[in-house]
Amino acid sequence: MSVQVSYKKQATLGIIGIAILLLAIEAIANVWWVTQIRCEFEQNEIFQNFDEVEKRQLCLDFYNLKTSGDELIPNQSTESITINGLGFRGAEFSIIKPPDTYRIFMVGGSTMFGAGATSDKTTIPGYLQQLLNEKDFGFDIDVINSGIQGADSYAELKLIEQKLVRFSPDLVIIYDGWNDLRANNAPIEVKENWENMCKFGKESDFDVIITLQPIAGFGNKVLTKQELKYAETGEDYAKNPLIDSSSVYQDYAKNLSEIKTCTKTFDLRDAFDTKTGPIYWDQGHVSDRGNSIVAKSLFNTVFSIVSENYGFSTFETEKGIKKASSLLYDDREIVVTVELLPSHESENKKVKISTYDNTNKDNVLNVTYLLAISKNNENLLREYFFAKDGILIFDVFPEDFNQVQVFGEKQYDHNAYVMSDVTPLQVKGPIFSTDGIYTFDTELRTIDNINNWVFNLSGFHSEINIEKDITFEETFTENRTSFQTEDFLRKIFSYYKTPILLNEIFK
Repeated sequence: MSVQVSYKKQATLGIIGIAILLLAIEAIANVWWVTQIRCEFEQNEIFQNFDEVEKRQLCLDFYNLKTSGDELIPNQSTESITINGLGFRGAEFSIIKPPDTYRIFMVGGSTMFGAGATSDKTTIPGYLQQLLNEKDFGFDIDVINSGIQGADSYAELKLIEQKLVRFSPDLVIIYDGWNDLRANNAPIEVKENWENMCKFGKESDFDVIITLQPIAGFGNKVLTKQELKYAETGEDYAKNPLIDSSSVYQDYAKNLSEIKTCTKTFDLRDAFDTKTGPIYWDQGHVSDRGNSIVAKSLFNTVFSIVSENYGFSTFETEKGIKKASSLLYDDREIVVTVELLPSHESENKKVKISTYDNTNKDNVLNVTYLLAISKNNENLLREYFFAKDGILIFDVFPEDFNQVQVFGEKQYDHNAYVMSDVTPLQVKGPIFSTDGIYTFDTELRTIDNINNWVFNLSGFHSEINIEKDITFEETFTENRTSFQTEDFLRKIFSYYKTPILLNEIFK
């Protein structure tokens, strides 16, 4: 019996010893693995002011993320990265979209996810969320980071169709190019994926923006020595020099410009062209600064889409109708306001368009407007106007002409009609001649200085709804005039939600 007990003890001790040995081996292996992990950005000039511990932690945060197939495993948290309960980077959100909430999903690979970003807030979605939070829309906007490491247009299409649609998106932004190029995906195949994304968006009632991302060596940025090395040594997945595929990337851009089914398409290859200093920490990944620049490049269009769909900055006053929209220019918020001023004449209208620097709280001077007015997608007017003080006022005489005519003094330096005390600006034709929504799309071609030509201030969008005046209808019964007052007042009180018991009034 004692011998048997001894054998059992020895076996138990042996098993415990083996377990301890295996745990020790695992611990040593983990320590060894950590020492083998290397992130390119740890040696990058962008992070030269970070201490070694901080850089090491950023690297480990990214490499320690757990995935299942193409998706992130939910509920992960590190020093710089949070994966929420639904498997997306960033804050928690509900499966069912709350009322008065606009949802934006940003889709892409690790560049969209934010590899190397110092926090969830310094990714492209994080910066865009901050920019939108500065606006008082009157409803909530959620920008959700849907980036997945290594995702190309095939994986992104699958993600949108099988997962994102369940969360009721209002807008999906795709940030593409680098992973497709490294995978040698043919331009025609990538274009087909993009078209299918936009087609699915239309079918599922959400907007889609497709963007082509910047890559070191594929734009006109003046590269640092380190960035130049990335451009020269970057490879595709088959270990071929990626720079040799520049013509393929050009085909991506050409195909993107030909797609008409998307809400908007953007070629962002030149996003960093005017920027100096280091931005890339390898051929495609960028610093927090780079993420911020991309977010600002997208902001104007996103703001315009949200404003157009939800009527932001639209209000009516006793003086008339006033609508405003804004875009960013050199870190300044430029606001263009379109007003339908009150007029004593029932038919003729007076339009005022002004430009304001909301950042510096000052009027913008020397503005050249390219103004397009349309109705039901039919162009009615497309003309240049110049206002030295930034305020453009013209009279509209609605007439049943087929074409719009502009009368006034023209400045040939800018080929634009100008404000003049001698010759007032007049527009005659089918503008405001019938009921309906008239669309004002405005581009600014010069601001601040008459020679300061700009070409990235387009997308100011406003709509003015012209309706017939409510009139009293007279009927004659037994020599007595009866007005349709009750129905009229019911509409008025109902609109203003006035707490008056109408049934008591009209007993």
